[in-house]
Amino acid sequence: MKKFTCKEMGGPCDEIFEGETYKEVGEKGGQHIMSSTDEAHKSLREQMAKSSKEDKQKWWDWFKGEWDKK
Repeated sequence: MKKFTCKEMGGPCDEIFEGETYKEVGEKGGQHIMSSTDEAHKSLREQMAKSSKEDKQKWWDWFKGEWDKK
């Protein structure tokens, strides 16, 4: 079980997500960003909404590296 904050995953807040795999935690973080309605998350929501498949894969690759470091 590992824990990451929204900030550690590239977001603006300190909400904590935990899970057994990087995919599980990454998906929870993505759901958090997309379901937020505040200004702090707005630019990231917009960026995620228009991200290409390649952009998303780059983020997953980066996050896997962060997961492995913990």
